[in-house]
Amino acid sequence: MTTDPLTAADVAELRRAELARREERRVARESGAIPALRARRRGALARRAEPIDAVIPDGHELVPEHVESVPRMSLSARATAALERVAAEAEATGFVDEALARAGQAADPEAVLSAEVHELLRDTAPLTTLKHLVELAACGLPVLGEDQRTRAEALCSGRLPAPTIEPDEVDAWQLHLEAAEAYGHATLPTAAWQRLVERLPLPLVDDLIDRGSLRRVGAHTWPQQSDRVRYVTARLSPEHLDDTELEALDWEDEECRRILRSGGGVQAIDGRHDQWSLRSVLLGGDVSVLDDAEAFPDHMPEDLTDLVSSLQEVRRGGPVGRQLGQARSLFGLLEDCLPEGILISGRTDFHYWAGTRRMHRLLDDVHWALACAPDRVQEALHATTQQALAVRSPESRGMAGKADREARAVQAYLCFLDARPNDKDRFDRGIGLLEDVLKRGSSRRGGVDGEQRRRMVSLSELLQSLRLVPKPQAVINPYLALCVEHGSADWRQGWRDLRGQAAPDRIEYINSAKDRVQRIEAARRLGQEPETVYVLPLNERFLSVPGGRNEVLQPNPQPMDRRTGASSEEEQQWTANEAAREIIGRCAAGSRNDR
Repeated sequence: MTTDPLTAADVAELRRAELARREERRVARESGAIPALRARRRGALARRAEPIDAVIPDGHELVPEHVESVPRMSLSARATAALERVAAEAEATGFVDEALARAGQAADPEAVLSAEVHELLRDTAPLTTLKHLVELAACGLPVLGEDQRTRAEALCSGRLPAPTIEPDEVDAWQLHLEAAEAYGHATLPTAAWQRLVERLPLPLVDDLIDRGSLRRVGAHTWPQQSDRVRYVTARLSPEHLDDTELEALDWEDEECRRILRSGGGVQAIDGRHDQWSLRSVLLGGDVSVLDDAEAFPDHMPEDLTDLVSSLQEVRRGGPVGRQLGQARSLFGLLEDCLPEGILISGRTDFHYWAGTRRMHRLLDDVHWALACAPDRVQEALHATTQQALAVRSPESRGMAGKADREARAVQAYLCFLDARPNDKDRFDRGIGLLEDVLKRGSSRRGGVDGEQRRRMVSLSELLQSLRLVPKPQAVINPYLALCVEHGSADWRQGWRDLRGQAAPDRIEYINSAKDRVQRIEAARRLGQEPETVYVLPLNERFLSVPGGRNEVLQPNPQPMDRRTGASSEEEQQWTANEAAREIIGRCAAGSRNDR
């Protein structure tokens, strides 16, 4: 004999019939048509206490009376299957039958079943719990309130709404929405950014900073300071931290940077430099540190490494690159790195500036040789002439034009120094060097304006007057002849120094220079027009060392490097877990209230 297997529809029909029968018997008990369960139980006990012979008639067998089954809450097959999956994942064997039985005996079966489910998932991860609750709610189980179900479904699906701009209450749900917006590079109010900074795990805050999301939060917007606020300020805008806050952060790099910026120095430790003490030494002009590679720090910023390598190359006699040659703030340091005796030639601002300064120093050597070493005069004249030719330029503007005019004035001066009596051709060459510039007119036409033009006109007229003298005077700038700068008050010391070194036949030369300076000063004291002299340089400001801050040696404030490691998956899910925990807690509280 064979039987056909029951289908799911047959099983459902049998369940409905059984439930209907149980409902009929419950109604009958309540109406008194049949005895209540307790009365029937007492009658059965009394009958069992009677003698068997008195209870069972002859010819009859004892038939046990039917026992009423325990009521059980009815669920759809889909809901039952979902509940069984949840119970299986929670490793709660028999939970479904027991929970449905307890719910079936309760006045509010749905509230009891909801509480049972929440209790089952109490120790499960919040997001996992919420996913189970959403699934059960989709099957019709009352485990989520309507107001929380919308949030739960959005949280599980990842399709989140925009956060409220000005919330009355900042709960975990609002914080999660704001965090999701922040990671999506959205624009949030300042108050929302501050909440995220204060409440998120610090590695997540660092992630937002690294992504550039928090750059719009200014230091002045924080209502109060804290360790975390100082840390975030250091990572976003360190210039807003005061020295006390730097000390609290123990941020040594920024402290050293500020010392260098203020003109102070940072010392090496045990003979070894870090990046800040190396910068300090270079700012002080001590280029000898470049020769000791072992004193360098093991790790330096890339820009400092490149600068040190370039300076070392220059110190070894290598060329000054175009980019380095245009960095005016490094001119003094580059000049200190140049080897002595080399010809400075190039087409960068540095080459024009440094070459002109070298030319004037060589001119000082000429004047010293004229007073103390006549046999070296020609050598000094040749070196000065070569350097003057090296800085000449067809360009009339900028550093090149300034260097060209200085070189022309020096070359014209050298023509006078090297001229013999009645050597008009040499004078003409010198005058021509100056007139070529003056003929161009103003600076707009490639000429020169202002004080430099006045000086060049004066120099040209002086040379033209000397050209007509059979035996011109030997000194046309007594200050330069005494090896001091034009107009210097130290000329007396220069005269004394030269008098102690000068050859006997050159004493008259230096004394004539001294006498001429005295006549010039006397005329000025009397308010008279002093003697005309050949003034060099034409532009003193051009020869001064450029000021300015170099961004490599004196860098701008740099944001602090993050002090946290990479954020973990748990930290990245923190706001979602908190929001899920909040939703679950509210639903569980609602279930308890319903019970």
